[in-house]
Amino acid sequence: MFRKTFNTPFPLFPDDDFTIHKALGDVRSPYFIAIKINKDGTQEVVHSELDSFDEARAFLELMIAASGLK
Repeated sequence: MFRKTFNTPFPLFPDDDFTIHKALGDVRSPYFIAIKINKDGTQEVVHSELDSFDEARAFLELMIAASGLK
């Protein structure tokens, strides 16, 4: 529903059984985590934020900067 309502241009996935939610300490929504998949297959959390954001473009620019993409 969120993806369709806000035309979200980045991947989202459900946490139907709240496994991730519980692992993060039962944080409230919205909570955003950006994970970079490195060339060697390892993963790295490059950004984690509780709360909403005002502008999608600013959020995407933050994700690009946090990930090291150019």
